[in-house]
Amino acid sequence: MEIRISPPSQALRGFASSPPGLLLVVGSLLAVSVLLSKTAAGLHAPMLTYLAMAMGGSGLVLMTLTGGVRVGTAGAFAVTFYSLGAGGLMALGSAVGYLTVHEVGAAFIALALAFPPLFTWLLSLILRLERFDAIRLLGLLMGLAGGVFLALGKGVSTSSDMGAVLVACAMPIILAAGNVFRTRYWPKGASPRELAGAMLICGALLTLPFAMYLEGAWAFLDIFQSDMLIVFAIAVVTFVSQYVALFRLQQVAGPVYLSQIGSVAAIVGSPVAVLVLGEHLPDGFVLAAFLIGLGLSIFQYRAVTRH
Repeated sequence: MEIRISPPSQALRGFASSPPGLLLVVGSLLAVSVLLSKTAAGLHAPMLTYLAMAMGGSGLVLMTLTGGVRVGTAGAFAVTFYSLGAGGLMALGSAVGYLTVHEVGAAFIALALAFPPLFTWLLSLILRLERFDAIRLLGLLMGLAGGVFLALGKGVSTSSDMGAVLVACAMPIILAAGNVFRTRYWPKGASPRELAGAMLICGALLTLPFAMYLEGAWAFLDIFQSDMLIVFAIAVVTFVSQYVALFRLQQVAGPVYLSQIGSVAAIVGSPVAVLVLGEHLPDGFVLAAFLIGLGLSIFQYRAVTRH
């Protein structure tokens, strides 16, 4: 009997293109984008302008690499509707996080990203994109319990920031709606890379008027200062990689599986925020991280056994 062993590089590429590998990649890049937003806020960047430019810049990079968007069999109207809807929800969810990260901290924003799986699953049940599963519900509720525990600990320990905490807690609901929207209205025949580029550009165009109104028409000049320009360049590279992998994961695994990227970002982003940015972990982090990790493991196990 002949036994074939794949080269390490081939095995690594295979893992990186599988749902668990894509989940790890997207979740980690999401954590990086949260940490970059905290760094930008610390440099007093105009946050909506920074978000619009990061989305627009990464969208243009993807459009250049893919040569535009082929509408496929869906038609131009369906692709435009999809890009505007997905871009608007993505931009709104990101803006909530970017505008509150300076008050609540990158660790808390990363931990708030553990919430979307439950909301995504509930919306998918309502739209009949998913079937009810008690074991999956247990895993999602366990991860949600960890997120709630941390949110309460953060809110109680910093009561002056309670308003920002409540606003930040709206972010997971918006992101969950985006997860479901992208699956429900995915245009037939369009590729993940093309849709990612179109969504990012539409998100930038929808954000730009609010950025100009709130931060001034010339706020973009602040992005081109030396330190901020480095952060912006890293953000563009991060967005390109993140959203290409995100759309691929959505295509192969669906919205509920995709929503677990928040749990990965929570586990990765919070310790990094402490080590790199010098933040303090919210009270009860160890217990909450255990609940989130256990809930994620239960959900993953059930996803495998159902197939």
